[in-house]
Amino acid sequence: MSSTLKYQLALTLLKGVGTASLRPVLECIGPEEIFNTSPHELTSKYAVGALCIQAIANFRDWNRVEQEIRFIESNNINTYFLTEKEYPFRLRECVDAPLLLFAKGKLNLNSSKMLAIVGTRNNSTVGKKFTENILSAIHAFPELVIVSGLALGIDTIAHEEALRNRLPTLAVLAHGLDRIYPSVNRRLATEILHSGGSLLSECKQGEEPDRFLFPRRNRIVAGMTDATLVIESDLKGGSLITANLAFGYGRSVFAMPGRVYDSKSSGCLALIKTQKAQLITSADDLFYWLNWSKDYLMPPEKCKNARILSEEEKTILTHLSTGEEKHVDFLLQSTGWSPARLAVVLLNLTLADQIVSLTGNKYQLI
Repeated sequence: MSSTLKYQLALTLLKGVGTASLRPVLECIGPEEIFNTSPHELTSKYAVGALCIQAIANFRDWNRVEQEIRFIESNNINTYFLTEKEYPFRLRECVDAPLLLFAKGKLNLNSSKMLAIVGTRNNSTVGKKFTENILSAIHAFPELVIVSGLALGIDTIAHEEALRNRLPTLAVLAHGLDRIYPSVNRRLATEILHSGGSLLSECKQGEEPDRFLFPRRNRIVAGMTDATLVIESDLKGGSLITANLAFGYGRSVFAMPGRVYDSKSSGCLALIKTQKAQLITSADDLFYWLNWSKDYLMPPEKCKNARILSEEEKTILTHLSTGEEKHVDFLLQSTGWSPARLAVVLLNLTLADQIVSLTGNKYQLI
C-alpha cells in the first residue's frame, strides 16, 4: 500500500472538512505528517481549526482507505493530489478544488488549451449543428482538450465530435470510476479511453450519481478549463451552473444566442444579458475572444478568404505589423510607390479583412 496515497485518501474522508480548511497546512506539511502531528502543534503552528483537528483525531476508516487503494491499483487509475505537480493547475486556483482526483486514461490534464463545452440534455438540431461546426473548425489546434460531463445531449455531442475530429476529450463524471452514467454512454466512454482521452472524477468507487454530486462535477469542468462554451440551456439547467462557476473563477464564458422565445436559449440569453458570457455565432468569435491564433490553420501568406497575398500586400502588412496606426503618407514614403498604386493595394487588403481604414487617412492591421 502506498503510504502517501493512504493519507491522501484519508484526508478526503474526514467528515465536515473541505479543501479550504486543509490548504494552509498542506502548504507546509504533507498528508502523513498531518495525521502524525500533535493537535497542539497543528493548532499553534499551522492554525488548524478545532473541527478539523477533531476529525483527524477521530478518523478510523482505514479499511475504506485500503479498499480504495486496491481498486485504484487493480484498475490502473491515476490519482492527482492538490499539492502535486501533475494536479490540474487551473483547477488548483479555485478555492473549492477537490483534494484528490481519480482518472482513467493518460490525458495531459495541464494541456495548453482546455475548452469546456456544455449544454442541455434536450438539444435541438440547431444546437447539434452548432456544436459540430465549432469542433470541426477548431480541430487542428495543437494540444486542445475538449472537456464535458458525459451527460446526454450537448455533452455527448461534444465528446463524439471531438473524437470524430481527432481531438482529445475529457469526460468529468459525477460518480465513481467503477460505473458509467448514463449507461447508454458506456460505449462512448470506452471510445474516449481508446482515443487517448480520459475519464475524471473526485468520487470514489461505489459513489452513485446522486443529485448533489452533479454541481460538484460542474465545478471541476468549469475550474480546469480556460473557457466554457454553453450551447443551449434553460434558466435552471446544469450548464448554467457550470457557466456561473466559470464566471466566478474568472474564466471566459461564451454562449450561443439562439432564439428569443425558445426555452432552450433562455439560459444562454440570460448569461449574455447579464454580461457573464460573450455572444458567439462561430468559431471565429471564439478565436477572437480567446486570442487564439489561426496561423496553424492557414499559412500567414493567405488572407482570411484564402486568397494568396501579393508581394505588395505582404509589404504593407509588414509596415503595419506593429499594430500601430500608420498614416498613408508614411506608407507612401516607406514603399516609394505612387499614390494610385498604394491606393489599390490598401483597398484589396481592406476588402480581404487584413487591415482597417481609420479616420485621417490612417490604416491599422486587424
